Amino acid sequence: SDVYRFWNTEACGTHFVSGTPASAEFFRQYRAFRDATEWHIPLLVPFASTKGERVLEIGCGNGADGVRFGLAGADYTGTDLTDAAVEATRGHYASLGLAGTFQKENAEHLSFADDCFDFVYSHGVLHHTPHPEGAFDEIYRVLKPGGRAVIMLYNKHSFNYYVRIMGYMRARV
Repeated sequence: SDVYRFWNTEACGTHFVSGTPASAEFFRQYRAFRDATEWHIPLLVPFASTKGERVLEIGCGNGADGVRFGLAGADYTGTDLTDAAVEATRGHYASLGLAGTFQKENAEHLSFADDCFDFVYSHGVLHHTPHPEGAFDEIYRVLKPGGRAVIMLYNKHSFNYYVRIMGYMRARV
């Protein structure tokens, strides 16, 4: 409940973009912001290879990464612990005329059947859950045999944490 209360105030990253939240222009600006600050994501995540695959994103935020899957032709399901993020991603998809599934989920207790996703993605999310190992078990459970997962966790003692998060991002706020 503490994690939910903290993250449900707005979809992650909203305060970094001007403009009317949930508008097509806001989402365009957010994608540009995300591309500028998280430039490494498209280099590490094989979005294009997910065409026709069932993709689960855990922690969908404002949907910037999720729309990359949708534009690539994936059958996308975006989940988040918060209503704010689920609604933001739903709006982001709608602004681009994309179809997807969006639902509130707890990563430690997913409601999906075993072996139902070809690809599971989570970027900068699961280290916030009280029991990350439970979330990892759930990812393994819902991932089809031979499926792929790309999961990124922040390490508190990393270059990213000290320079980008504690320095750059806090200075912007």
